[in-house]
Amino acid sequence: MEKLREAILANLPVGLLIIGGDGEILEASPSACEILGCPVQGFVGNNWGEMFLTEEKNHEFTEVVLEAIQKEMPRIQRTTPYFTPDGTRKYLSVISTAQREDGKISAIIVLIEDLTELRELHEREKDILAQNHRLATERAESLVAFARSVAHQIRNPIMAIAGFSRLLERKVDESTREPLEAIVDETKKLENMVKSVAEYSAITIETMVPVNLWVIIQEAKHRIDHHPAIVDKPISWETECPDMNIVVDHELMALALSEVLLNSAEFAGPDATISVNVQEKDERITVDITDSGPGFTSEGLEMAFDPFYTTKTVGAGMGLTRAKRIVGEHRGSMTIANTDESGAQVLITLPVEPL
Repeated sequence: MEKLREAILANLPVGLLIIGGDGEILEASPSACEILGCPVQGFVGNNWGEMFLTEEKNHEFTEVVLEAIQKEMPRIQRTTPYFTPDGTRKYLSVISTAQREDGKISAIIVLIEDLTELRELHEREKDILAQNHRLATERAESLVAFARSVAHQIRNPIMAIAGFSRLLERKVDESTREPLEAIVDETKKLENMVKSVAEYSAITIETMVPVNLWVIIQEAKHRIDHHPAIVDKPISWETECPDMNIVVDHELMALALSEVLLNSAEFAGPDATISVNVQEKDERITVDITDSGPGFTSEGLEMAFDPFYTTKTVGAGMGLTRAKRIVGEHRGSMTIANTDESGAQVLITLPVEPL
């Protein structure tokens, strides 16, 4: 039986301490000794209070045991820092349970798992994510500054070309009218592009207020009702949204959703069906927008958020780009995919409240 006990203790995947009602450490598995940084003889037979309560730096660790003694709870679980005798800092998952007989504590069972490597891995991942976020923010800010500069620098020349071309149209004969009309048409496209760039660079959150999300979705739908591309197109809307408020810039978020809904409506096919499904989890909401169209092409999946990328005959290709910028300004994310039914999906994730 003694060999069986030793074998069980030696093969436990987590550390185990068994403390008697008088505070004496009755059992200590090899893994517990390794995690806590003491030899087995340094634990068994000694009083746990004398060993740990005097170490102020490990008070969070000892609190888990004390709570099991003081509170009649089935078990206490915490993740705590722990300093070994040689000063090594670890992060431990500690579970303590107090066994009682006739109202008195007969034993305290403490399970210990070393989470140091996992914690360090998470910290490295957080650092990488923070660095990537910083770089993405810097790139976005550079793009905005560049866009603002370009829009400012080329707006006046484009307007001048368009104006003079229109004046010349009135004075030329038919043989030269056609190339001038081509110049005017291409200039209009440039004007639209400059306007789109100016609007993109001007996106700034003004006021964050609690707004009912259903109201924003309905407003986004109304914004596109009379758009020339879909004005005569019957659309079947399927919307599921809980009655909830979200803290956003009302105007900007309605604009972002209207851009996504317009894109879905334009590509949804003749018998258009657009589904908007909202769910909340862990203080974040997801707005899942799908349509009955053919879905994104492989090129579209790669380039849909790129400025000026478009497969439409009309438009500057900035709608989804603007929407993603607005969502990003709200500390959210926006991704695209194709559904199993071959339609397109846009998934927007937002915090319920700003950080």
